[in-house]
Amino acid sequence: METMGIAQIVGLVIVIALTILGGVMIALKSKKYTLVKWMGLFIFLGIGLSWVFSFGFFNGASYYEYGMAQRGLSDIANYLYYAFNFASDKVIFLLALGAFYAVLSRSNGYKKLVNTLAKNLKGKEITFVLVSSLLITIMTSIYVQNFIPLIFVPFIISVILATGLDKITAFCATFGSMLIGILGQTYGGEGLSWFAYYTSLFTTVSIKTGLVYRVVVLALAFLLFNFFTILHAKKVLKDNQNNDLQSDPYKVEEVGEGKAHVGGIVTLFAFIFIISILGYVGWEANFNITLFRDLNEKIMTFALKDLPLIGGYFGDKLGAMTPFKAIMGTLFGAGSQVNGVLGTWSLMHGSMLLVIATVIVKFTSKIKLNDFIAACLEGIKKMIIPSLAVLGAYMIMATNYEPYSSVVFGFVPTIIQTIFNGISKFNPYLVSAGALIANAFNPDMGITAFTLMGYFTSAFANSTEIIFTIFTTMYGFVALFVPSSAILVAGLSYLDIDYKDWLKHAWLFILGILVILLVLFTIMTYI
Repeated sequence: METMGIAQIVGLVIVIALTILGGVMIALKSKKYTLVKWMGLFIFLGIGLSWVFSFGFFNGASYYEYGMAQRGLSDIANYLYYAFNFASDKVIFLLALGAFYAVLSRSNGYKKLVNTLAKNLKGKEITFVLVSSLLITIMTSIYVQNFIPLIFVPFIISVILATGLDKITAFCATFGSMLIGILGQTYGGEGLSWFAYYTSLFTTVSIKTGLVYRVVVLALAFLLFNFFTILHAKKVLKDNQNNDLQSDPYKVEEVGEGKAHVGGIVTLFAFIFIISILGYVGWEANFNITLFRDLNEKIMTFALKDLPLIGGYFGDKLGAMTPFKAIMGTLFGAGSQVNGVLGTWSLMHGSMLLVIATVIVKFTSKIKLNDFIAACLEGIKKMIIPSLAVLGAYMIMATNYEPYSSVVFGFVPTIIQTIFNGISKFNPYLVSAGALIANAFNPDMGITAFTLMGYFTSAFANSTEIIFTIFTTMYGFVALFVPSSAILVAGLSYLDIDYKDWLKHAWLFILGILVILLVLFTIMTYI
């Protein structure tokens, strides 16, 4: 495709006009379920664009047109199917998280911990918000799985709301800080690692490409974001009229009958925190530390057949079934030594960790089996809406791509081809616009790299580092406000925050970050 025809231009104008009209109506008249409506509007936009642009793909700098693949209402079931295939690990993790905190909130030790901490933070609320924000930001930026810091988010939210601060402040200290960590990803995030991997198929890059610039973005974004968070929190504390405590899905009550062992709960959280560091920092991939791989190999290849009793009875039959493989299962190496290596854990390992922690709380808090099952079901129920919101974010992606073909087709490559047709000189602002469009329809950075980076790294081969920086940071920028952002929609759903209220709070920060990014891209390109 070289130029847009008259029919295409008319179709594009109609789609954009209807989308704008729908957005204005939602913004002005909608009082409930605005997030659902905005996600629906983006799905409509994706469907509309599939009627304007043909699907296509890039092979290096060459564009190949696949043909029109108009979507319709009958495809919505397929969108949900594709979304669950891409996001099932996140849904399972959220449900496990819900069960964990529902059981935990029945523990006297946890109740006492939250209530005591909230009382002792009187006058120090903002300090706690800043410390929490810093911790969550760093974890998200470094951990190989972006969702793992969520393990600590419900606890932090319960404490913040119990101090008298509102749910916007609680969101900023937790989910918002995760978005900052994604904006300035350093070594972390499954999206960043896959983006680096697929881009490396076309040119010489690694996860460390543009690292210094991403650290600068992370630091500036954290400072600017928390500047606005502090202003908001001070206003809430001054007004002293907040009643958002009921917005906490896992609100704790006063300590009931029985002993309250705070030390056990603190120990459990410390254990989970240490395990999360060991399991989700890319020790070998990012820092060339092979200790954990070597240790995992020794553990998983340890056999019992050389012991006289067992070896004499079973003989060589134990050769393929070492005891640790048998006990730990496929997550930790039954079939592959790679699976369980610390530093390479998947989100499913995190779900398993939460299940184990939930069982530990059940026994240490002496919760009856029926009460335990009821709490788990209650907690899972509370996470259904955030889980559906995450699926909705991936449904937006499904409007664009044919993810199960041997070559990934979509209308975004066609849009990129239309924008950059005839352009041979690198322009950071145009590339930023292309990255914004691509990331708005795609919460998966790996697919973005697979479908587009072959073109950008071939067409602008001398600007690889800045292209890498633009796409990774613009991914985080888009995640701040577009409903294809899984973390954003999960957080807003979790705290029942109106999408408009979030944009009203964050718009000045979003504008400031855009200016910072454009200045950075200008410096990288022209200075």
